[in-house]
Amino acid sequence: MDKEQILNEIIQKLNVVNKGVFKAEDYSDEKISELNDIKELLDSRKQISTSEQSAIIEELSKMRKQ
Repeated sequence: MDKEQILNEIIQKLNVVNKGVFKAEDYSDEKISELNDIKELLDSRKQISTSEQSAIIEELSKMRKQ
């Protein structure tokens, strides 16, 4: 699975409204493993609290290329 597919699944599970903020080209290829870990965490949960959702989005923002 490439980073674009992983990000799309994360965005879908988090119900992100502004999907354009999370573009695959904004993340280095070295972050694929971390992105996949977040996706797997979301896959393992039926529901995500608002605070968890915010924390994950914040972490995704920190992972973006500077």
